[in-house]
Amino acid sequence: MTPSTFIAFFHDVLNAYNKMCEPILHEFDIPQVSFDILMFLNNNPELCTAQQISEFRKIKKNLVSVHVDKLVTAGYLQRGSVTGDRRKVLLSCTEKAQPILKAGLEMQQNFNQKLTRNIPEEQIHVYKEIIDSMAVNACQMLNE
Repeated sequence: MTPSTFIAFFHDVLNAYNKMCEPILHEFDIPQVSFDILMFLNNNPELCTAQQISEFRKIKKNLVSVHVDKLVTAGYLQRGSVTGDRRKVLLSCTEKAQPILKAGLEMQQNFNQKLTRNIPEEQIHVYKEIIDSMAVNACQMLNE
């Protein structure tokens, strides 16, 4: 696979994911970045600060900040403090966010099923190992 084919593949996968998100975005009238933040917090409860969202989701810090403020104002997120470190703000989804999260989890499961349709389980396992190794290699390249 050439680098351009590889990049095009990941671009297509991201576009397909975003397309599958559209009905949820319209139903709940939220932008993609806000949805991505909610889903990230739901799927990664141990990574619950704006800095972690920015770092792991590769969303610019100012964009995360703007969307977090909007989500808090809308009642979908709440801020919490850390004892002993008042600079650190923990984010968590509220009860009001649960319908969005439920729809999002169903969509993610459906996306995964469609993306891996007709691929034997043993090949999916190998693919996951390869992607994990490539992710480590990419991080090493970024830090060189």
